[in-house]
Amino acid sequence: MRMSSSAGVLVLLLAVGCGSAEATFTQDYNEAVTPIAELGEDLGTRPENYDRLANRTRQTRRNLARLEAPEGAGDELDALVAGLDDVTSGLLGVARAARSNDPVRERRAARRLERSNAEFRRAEKALHQAVEG
Repeated sequence: MRMSSSAGVLVLLLAVGCGSAEATFTQDYNEAVTPIAELGEDLGTRPENYDRLANRTRQTRRNLARLEAPEGAGDELDALVAGLDDVTSGLLGVARAARSNDPVRERRAARRLERSNAEFRRAEKALHQAVEG
């Protein structure tokens, strides 16, 4: 199975003014997402690639869970962390489906991953808006 940008977890790096609590959060956020920030669009076809990416999303989730969100952005950060849990599950599902060599399972897993990735992107956009105000 070959998935391209729909499987890539795109990270919108926050950009806010310097010298504020939001800027500190932004810097911490950018460091926290390092494990997935440098991903390419094409993950290839090997299940191991999805397993590795799932490990990176787990690390990113742990990093993000340690952050303290600026006032008014806590719910959005929580939603983003939960979204990464779903993306991780989706990636592991794709890896399992690829190992099964069952095209129906592969398509279903890919759709689940696409949905979780879309939810993650929405959560990320909401966090971005909450931090910028």
